[in-house]
Amino acid sequence: MVQCAFQGAKVTCFAYGQTGSGKTYTMNGDPENGVLGMYYLGAEDIFNLRDEAYPSLDIYISFYEIYCGKLFDLLNGR
Repeated sequence: MVQCAFQGAKVTCFAYGQTGSGKTYTMNGDPENGVLGMYYLGAEDIFNLRDEAYPSLDIYISFYEIYCGKLFDLLNGR
């Protein structure tokens, strides 16, 4: 996904599933026990590739939650 984004594709990581199915664990990981989630791993790949091949590129990221038909912006207040 990261490489495709750098090639101009629009990419989305969509975590969907029943309560308790592991979405939060998959995305956040368990940092206290050294388990890295997709947020960290994706950010690491994005900045490593940017630094290697596109050093002047600006990066913008959004985090949204859709819950009960409502959209929440997780970075700029709910």
